[in-house]
Amino acid sequence: MLEWGHKSAGLAPILLDGEPVASVDPEFWREGAEVVIGGETWEFTRDGRDRVARLAGESRDLLRAHRKSFFSSAWIVEGDGVSYEIGPQFLASAHQVRRNGQLIGEAPKAGFWSSRACLDVDPSVPPIHQLFLLWLSHIIRRRAQSAAAASS
Repeated sequence: MLEWGHKSAGLAPILLDGEPVASVDPEFWREGAEVVIGGETWEFTRDGRDRVARLAGESRDLLRAHRKSFFSSAWIVEGDGVSYEIGPQFLASAHQVRRNGQLIGEAPKAGFWSSRACLDVDPSVPPIHQLFLLWLSHIIRRRAQSAAAASS
């Protein structure tokens, strides 16, 4: 299971079963991130309302995500010949992850008192896709926290 680790010196490690496999330098205001995995640097960034994943220095998007609808916090991810949907389950804290309409896993929280995102999906999902889905789960949780704090 992938887990968004505790931020240290501006970087958040991405852990796979407790071992670091990537590092993330998240942008605070713009919902972007620079992700280093296996020596390659990826940019997860905004493109208008969409969020995109691309290899640093490239102009071609590997993955592109958009909100399912204005009233939904779910996201649709398309690209690389596949389509994913990630969003909240009814009356559950975990997010469901679907690939081409089939349930392939979930994105729970790291623990009861934690809001850090985790991702547990079918191992056939490519690693960069998993990292992008984990990042989207992180965004969904941050937005929900902000909305809850603003309403209290």
